[in-house]
Amino acid sequence: MTETHSPGLPAGLRAAGVAAGIRAPDLPDLALLVAEEPARAAAVYTRCLLQGAHVKVCRDHLLRSGGRVRALLVNAGNANCSTGEEGLEDNRRVCAALAESLGCPPEQVLFLSTGVIGARLPVERVLQSLPRLVEQASCGEGTGLDAFSRAILTTDTVPKVAARDAGDGRVVGVAKGSGMIHPDMATMFGFLLTDAAPPEDAGDLLRSVCDASFHRLTVDGDTSPNDTVLLLGTGRATVGEEALEEALTGVAVDLSRAIARDGEGATRLVTVRVLGAPDRPAAVRVGRTIATSPLVKTAVSGRDPNWRRILAAAGRAGVPFDPERARVWIGPSVVYEAGRPRPEEEAAAHQHMAEQDEVELGIDLAAGSAEARVWTCDLTDRYVHINADYRT
Repeated sequence: MTETHSPGLPAGLRAAGVAAGIRAPDLPDLALLVAEEPARAAAVYTRCLLQGAHVKVCRDHLLRSGGRVRALLVNAGNANCSTGEEGLEDNRRVCAALAESLGCPPEQVLFLSTGVIGARLPVERVLQSLPRLVEQASCGEGTGLDAFSRAILTTDTVPKVAARDAGDGRVVGVAKGSGMIHPDMATMFGFLLTDAAPPEDAGDLLRSVCDASFHRLTVDGDTSPNDTVLLLGTGRATVGEEALEEALTGVAVDLSRAIARDGEGATRLVTVRVLGAPDRPAAVRVGRTIATSPLVKTAVSGRDPNWRRILAAAGRAGVPFDPERARVWIGPSVVYEAGRPRPEEEAAAHQHMAEQDEVELGIDLAAGSAEARVWTCDLTDRYVHINADYRT
């Protein structure tokens, strides 16, 4: 996968990333984002009942701070999940130490973790690295995003960064995610950063953005106990709510596609397009069902234009439609229509799957006017090896 060029940070933010020895001696694994002044923030978290320590502490800190954040710290390589009360105290201890160095209340610090579940966080390594992180983040406003984006990665092969203009301001997004990706919240870490001022109901805005982007993303149907998406706005620029939501959604969609493209072991980015659904939720539901089908995903891996698997997955999604009226296409080729296969189109469909890095699978349910797109990737034997060897 081609690496994304990293833009600068929005006004009022600076960042850094270092190797703290959490993942491996020489790999960056600790990232810091600092706001010059407390920024307005909102977060969306995993719905998994198993949750990392940071989810509880972040909820508490955002509530106590009135949704104001001065610093975001992220470690990779250790999820600090299933670590009991000690894990919560480890998180709070780090937040307090960073807050003291920045001269802000502890509740204005959020500390997120990602990595292996069930291992105690090496707190001393984190604490020892904080002065270096703070010093590097002080080198200039708007700098350090590249280092930050690399230090939050786990099984990702490349950093994921996107940017859009928003009126007189801008939105920059950075994410990590490659496996354990499924639309049951955000399914990874996503940080949406802007120099605009998010509205008072920033949580509603963020949920709307996630519904149109991260909630339509799946790699393997599994979710993480630590999934978090954070919106952070410094208020340096004047941007209308409509323009801000459009830019935020655009960046979130770009990041969702980048995560699907970098899915563990993936060789193809897959866009599932659903037309003719009774309503938008139904369209998304059909898209998710197709996108999570192992049979569909392995067909893409084998470059097999198997329309039967697409139609069968749609048929079990729980959305009423008449298969005899449906239409299925792969790339530019309609391979099923009006209750009959079109075998003469399969050669062109195979060529699309073999030659294009992005494959489109589509279905028109002919049951309404709603539509949706969902993003996923193919399923290869490399995915099995990555996850079988994850800890060993």
